[in-house]
Amino acid sequence: MGRKTKEELKEITKKYNVNRLWSWSKFNTYHNSPYEYYLKYIIKKPEDRQDCIYTTTGGMAHDIMESLYTGKIEYENMDSDFEDAWITANIAELKFDRNDSGKNKKISDKYYKNLKHFFNHHIMIPHKMQIEQFITALVGKNVFQGYIDACYKDKDGNYNILDWKTSSIYKGEKALNECGQLVVYAIGLHQMGVPFEKIKICWDFLKYVKVDCKQANGKWTTREIERCEIGSKLQSSAKMWLKKCGYEDKLIEYLDMLAQTNDINCLPQDVQANFVFHDCIVYVDLTQDLIDRWTADIINTIDKIENMENKYYESHDEMIFYDSPEQVAKQSYYFSTLCAYSPKLHKPYKLYLDKLESKKNGGSFFDGLGTDVKREKLSIENNTVEKEDLSWLEQL
Repeated sequence: MGRKTKEELKEITKKYNVNRLWSWSKFNTYHNSPYEYYLKYIIKKPEDRQDCIYTTTGGMAHDIMESLYTGKIEYENMDSDFEDAWITANIAELKFDRNDSGKNKKISDKYYKNLKHFFNHHIMIPHKMQIEQFITALVGKNVFQGYIDACYKDKDGNYNILDWKTSSIYKGEKALNECGQLVVYAIGLHQMGVPFEKIKICWDFLKYVKVDCKQANGKWTTREIERCEIGSKLQSSAKMWLKKCGYEDKLIEYLDMLAQTNDINCLPQDVQANFVFHDCIVYVDLTQDLIDRWTADIINTIDKIENMENKYYESHDEMIFYDSPEQVAKQSYYFSTLCAYSPKLHKPYKLYLDKLESKKNGGSFFDGLGTDVKREKLSIENNTVEKEDLSWLEQL
């Protein structure tokens, strides 16, 4: 499906009688960093860091899945398309970790193996797929617009909203904290006439596989495993079944082949029968509490953004959007690895790095906080001067 034109988007704003449309990307930018929001959407500063590979590989994965389910490529073409995109990313010298070449290579190797395995073992969803379906959602007085990665109606009549993800897996509270975009799309689908109880929201985590493993007592358990670690993570279960099925004399040989090939196809058929593989699709229960939680968060956050914007347009004081020291510390991994703005442009992050350097050289991390009247005022307003917590240093 093609993207909406500017004229079409203007018509949508007229339809809802609003002066702007929100995207999840724009909303989430503020959550990541108010100052990044200021740079990108207020003064429209061009990004000056293009060396992060995550955006490229995530987009590549989406493109391949879109091509597959729209019939532009055959299943067997996914691997070659992935290889081409991977070579392009390497030629451009894009990085998983900008600060540590050893760590970058380690992450890169695992990422490559995980995605290559996915594009060779993806289990096709056996339903008609709507790919990149445009949708709008009214949340409070705010209108969101976006494109659903994939949406399909299953045999039970449920509408499944699915997002392809190349990130680490979300579980528990992390999943609840990351599902806002899916909830917004569910709200939009509901406003089109679909009951919430007939809507399911989920991610397909491409780097992982779900494995149903039969236990000795006959019961089955499900594990989520990084695809590149299938051969190592299933060693103990495979060992048990090799013994039970009478292959103890070749136990070491089979386990070694499993580790080397990362594929249970090297095992005897009766042993393989105790493992069932699925794509790692993770659902979040679309409860009314979850909908209410995200609705309140969106309304409150946008109210805060608009209030900050109004103050800025009156004063043109960029300090209004400054991230607090604690915000920067909490997001330090994001700024060092993922953010498309360098410290040269992202002033709160530069201030954080300067103070960190001062700390390393024997000064206090909070030295100089009161030397700038505006920064002192900001620190007081945000209540940022408190007991020092350097646990986040482990993420650098």
